[in-house]
Amino acid sequence: MVCVKRTTSRIPALFLTLVRKVGYNLKYEWYISDCFQSIMINALARPTSLLTAHHPGRTQGATSQGEQAYVLIKRGIIRLEYPPASLLNEAELMQALGIGRTPIREALQRLALENLVVILPRRGTMVADLNLSDLQKISEVRLELETFAARLAAERARPEHLVTLENLLVAKEDVSESDDHHQLIELDQQFHQLIAEAAGNEFLAGELRGLYDHVIRLWYHALHKVIDPLGVSLNDHARIAAAIKAGDGERAAKVMHAHITSFQVEFQAAL
Repeated sequence: MVCVKRTTSRIPALFLTLVRKVGYNLKYEWYISDCFQSIMINALARPTSLLTAHHPGRTQGATSQGEQAYVLIKRGIIRLEYPPASLLNEAELMQALGIGRTPIREALQRLALENLVVILPRRGTMVADLNLSDLQKISEVRLELETFAARLAAERARPEHLVTLENLLVAKEDVSESDDHHQLIELDQQFHQLIAEAAGNEFLAGELRGLYDHVIRLWYHALHKVIDPLGVSLNDHARIAAAIKAGDGERAAKVMHAHITSFQVEFQAAL
């Protein structure tokens, strides 16, 4: 992008107030004015300090026992190793994970905030159940947010995002020839999370990350009942990636909308 020097009088007052607060050197105000779009795109790609500061486990070196307990229990819930509506015994979790009671309780409290467990007073902690109502509610929200994310990703994706999208498609095609459902689901999750990241909005990505945890539970619950869901998913992903690479936000959003709608219909029939 070529920037031509202009007077600072043409710079939007609100934007100048913003750049002053974030510490840009106003000697280059003319550059900021003419490169407004590029700067905003780059700024959107940077982590939001507020979100980063309040996102558990986002900080470097987060390897506390509470974090370990959270990751391990969450994985067990998502993969249905802890069945829906089953009670979680703290003593058994302590023994199985080799982690103390306090970190286990901290992990369960975090999982309760994510609606993956329900803490029952004087009874213990129950794994959240799965039902048709859950699928309907998750799909309603996901349909809007992922469609929006795909549109934004087509506008804001950086070259490294596009390269990673292609690599994920290749990896998924290779794994699809095997019966490694764990790996296929993991790649599916990475694909959707990458699009959310490419959208350049950490708040949107955070919401989608939480929703997708519940989506994966549904995958594991109904995977054996749905005809070739991952094969259909691969075709849809290729079309979504192509639209994002072409910078076609409308097409990316349209294909994503159809992809999630198809998911809902197939899984609703299987539950």
